[in-house]
Amino acid sequence: MHELKRTEEARSVLLPVLDRFPDEYIMRYNLACYACQLGNLKEAWHWLEKAIDLAGATDVRAQALDDPDLEPLWNEIGET
Repeated sequence: MHELKRTEEARSVLLPVLDRFPDEYIMRYNLACYACQLGNLKEAWHWLEKAIDLAGATDVRAQALDDPDLEPLWNEIGET
C-alpha cells in the first residue's frame, strides 16, 4: 500500500497485527518508514530503534541509510 502512495492505510493495517509478530524487525522498520514519510519523525525514530533492537544495529542502520523513505533521519542515523 505504501508503494501505491497509500502510506497512512499501510500504517493502519500494520499496527493492529504488530503484536502477533514480536520478533519481526521488518515490520517495525516499515512503520519507521511510514512515520517518516508522514512527517512523524519522532515516531519514525521510535520504530527504527525497535527494529535495531531486534535485528542488530549495523544491518538496520546500513539499510536505513540507503532507504529514501528514511532520508529525513539520515543525519541522526549516521550519528548513532
